[in-house]
Amino acid sequence: MFHTRPPVAESFSIAIYLYEPSDGGLDRIAILFASHLARRGVRAELWMARREGPVAGLIDPAVTVRRVPSPPLPRRLAMIAQFPALAAMIRRHRPAILCSAGNQSNMLVALAALGTGTRAVGRISNPLIYAHQRRLAAYFRLRRFRAIARACAMTIVMGEQDRRMLMAPGPLAAHDVRLLPRPSVTPAMEAAFAARQRRHLDDPFRLLMAGRLTVQKDHALALRALARLPHIDWRLKIAGDGPLREELGQLCEELGISDRVDFLGFVIDPQQLAAMMGQVDLLLQPSRWEGLAGTVIEALGCGAGVVATDSTANIRPVLQAAGQHDPVPVGDEAAFARAIEWALAHPASPEQLAAATSPYRLSHALDEYFRACQSLSVQHYSRATSPV
Repeated sequence: MFHTRPPVAESFSIAIYLYEPSDGGLDRIAILFASHLARRGVRAELWMARREGPVAGLIDPAVTVRRVPSPPLPRRLAMIAQFPALAAMIRRHRPAILCSAGNQSNMLVALAALGTGTRAVGRISNPLIYAHQRRLAAYFRLRRFRAIARACAMTIVMGEQDRRMLMAPGPLAAHDVRLLPRPSVTPAMEAAFAARQRRHLDDPFRLLMAGRLTVQKDHALALRALARLPHIDWRLKIAGDGPLREELGQLCEELGISDRVDFLGFVIDPQQLAAMMGQVDLLLQPSRWEGLAGTVIEALGCGAGVVATDSTANIRPVLQAAGQHDPVPVGDEAAFARAIEWALAHPASPEQLAAATSPYRLSHALDEYFRACQSLSVQHYSRATSPV
């Protein structure tokens, strides 16, 4: 008997596991991907422990949202405890593909899909190895990531180094690792780029930091670096909130720069954040570790320059392509200050910034994700309809 293969968008469904719609980059990407799939005609679902959160408003109404039961435990423990419920949901709803939003849920998704027809897709959202890790800790961390990637049908990475490490020969070599551009530059950012105005010579340099006020983002490093530049007329806006808000405010007082720094809190409106990036001269990214530092690409996509730490090997090619200062060592405030001064004196051309960020435009990058999942779905459909 002959089987007629229906269009891929009609013949498979994709579920995306996201713990909650929080304010992180991986949360935005998971929701944007689900919404993009729905607009493509794919049956797209978001499986979450919580439906409320800062970026819940980005979920397209066409996306089905299902709640994954979760006990009242800290996030990491709650995700572990979700395993039986997630495995049961896979068997009940039978999505062709279950995508993990990022590092913390890759293992959960891979194990829950074992023994089913659902294909697990992992996504590396933070470094495989942290720069400050000791050799033994780094060794076991990498082995854990390689084992998880091997258990997945496909793993998405944001840098060539990550791809090489996961696919290196050995018993834990991953089957399928795809280097895909991070979906970052939205239409609002493209509009901000087009509307960008040159700074008047008498105006202060406009600087921005965007991200949660946590140890990882290390805003304090940038503040101390800026305090070394009293001869430059600069103003800094900090978009974000978090547990270090009060401590960072006190640091500004101690450094004597509080009159130059404006804490904005969490900016929930992505169009407002894009407009801000389109108005600043420089984004500062002093993180201790990152997967790719999506904020860097977003700022470049809005026409701003960037100074960043060497928080991930994935960031260097992006900065080089955009004509930016090389990433500086993590934790080196003197080097960060010198990089700020250099970047303000050597802005890249708009043409170079546009060319460097073109692969990260939202529609293009999400289509890359879609095509990668589409290739898995074809394999899934072929197995499901093969004669016995």
